[in-house]
Amino acid sequence: MSILHNPYKGDYDHVPEVDGKGRFRDRFFYKGDLYVLPYDETEKKKTYLPCLLFGAGMFASLIVQGLVNQTSSRTLWVVLPYFFQFLPVFFFLIGIVEYAGATPRMTREQYDKGIGRIHFNGIGVIVTAAISIICEVVYLIIRRGQYDIGREMIYLLLHLPVILVAILFARYYNKTFSGISVESMK
Repeated sequence: MSILHNPYKGDYDHVPEVDGKGRFRDRFFYKGDLYVLPYDETEKKKTYLPCLLFGAGMFASLIVQGLVNQTSSRTLWVVLPYFFQFLPVFFFLIGIVEYAGATPRMTREQYDKGIGRIHFNGIGVIVTAAISIICEVVYLIIRRGQYDIGREMIYLLLHLPVILVAILFARYYNKTFSGISVESMK
């Protein structure tokens, strides 16, 4: 796969036509799949706030988790997974913005950058939190007796709200976006 790979290149086509001044112009049109939401624009707008609240909940949980000043936060292989947890949360929020700009009949690109991004980054939040938990547990085993167990356990347990919010979003996602139908334009 090259860096110039465009997954949407087959979704568009063009037809040459003559404009009012006699010049040839290409008229581009979409011929790929359309993803149709099971509701109209007004009901679609009602889904923005819950998605945004789930994203804000994940972000706030990560911030609270980072406020704990535990000994393991001075270890690179424990603190890096914590910071990597922010990436899927940021992309989750970007996906919400993309979804807000789309119509109920979305092109494949709009679907991938909106709803698809929200879905896969919700899963990514759970995976990165699980990796962070594993790194923390390994730290606790390796450095047994060299840390304040209270702070370390608080930090470890604060991974659970991040995962819980992501799981609650997954349930909301399944209920809200399960009725998306695909119309083939080819």
